[in-house]
Amino acid sequence: MSFTTYLQQKSLSEKTIEVYTHDSHHFLTWLQQEDIAAQMFTYNDLLEYMRYCYAAGITSRRLHAILGVVRHYCIYLIEAKQRNDNPAAGVFIKGLIRKLPANLLGMDELEELYRQYCLQLKEDVSKKIMLGLMIYQGVTAAELIKLKSHHFRMKDCKVFIRGTRRSNERLLDLHASQVLMLQKYLSNHPFKDSYLFVEPKKTPVSERNINNRLQYMFKLLKQLNERLISAKQIRNSVITHWLKHYNLRQVQYMAGHKYVSSTQRYQLNNLDDLTAELQRHHPMK
Repeated sequence: MSFTTYLQQKSLSEKTIEVYTHDSHHFLTWLQQEDIAAQMFTYNDLLEYMRYCYAAGITSRRLHAILGVVRHYCIYLIEAKQRNDNPAAGVFIKGLIRKLPANLLGMDELEELYRQYCLQLKEDVSKKIMLGLMIYQGVTAAELIKLKSHHFRMKDCKVFIRGTRRSNERLLDLHASQVLMLQKYLSNHPFKDSYLFVEPKKTPVSERNINNRLQYMFKLLKQLNERLISAKQIRNSVITHWLKHYNLRQVQYMAGHKYVSSTQRYQLNNLDDLTAELQRHHPMK
């Protein structure tokens, strides 16, 4: 099995596979030039490769991405029983500025926003349900578009969120305030096997359709809370709130993160350190 086939089996996008294949080829070409077999390179060889990249003018951020591909390549070799170790596992580029979850809203603000949106604005129920799913289950626009009636298990008060190329599937509890509205909506609309939040007669299903509805929704929501910026801000706020009440692995599951490192960046005990790091690199003038 080739590395490309291995990546395809991981359900990665064609673009991601193209990038990973290109970056692995860059590393493998260097190994060949140095007469080092991919099954035999060591930690010290990898450090030498990094020096080679820096000398060639490759930036730290670009090298960080390449090292990630090398880690994946080693995992591929291990699964193919061609290696039993991963020299790239503990190799990271220091000093990179990581994006911080910014402009976070408190859960009390989000719940008040949900209440006011449901009470004050005469919007259709589907938009209110979408907002509830973003606030209480941290659902993304890409996940909203895939929701069907059978994903809601009303007897158990749960919703099943299908995975995407960037997220894992999960089964999450519904909040008490969502249940009655959902029950009425599902019983009054014979969805059969169609998608819940796509306007009728709009085929094929497109994410743009959902995004247009969300854009209009957020225009109204900003009138209720001027601090509100985007759906991503809501999700960032929800995940940060979860980490106050659940352990890291639980939140990784609830958020649908494929990698625990994606969840760790939201940890409040890391935010002060990250903010200090950002201040060192970009001090306020």
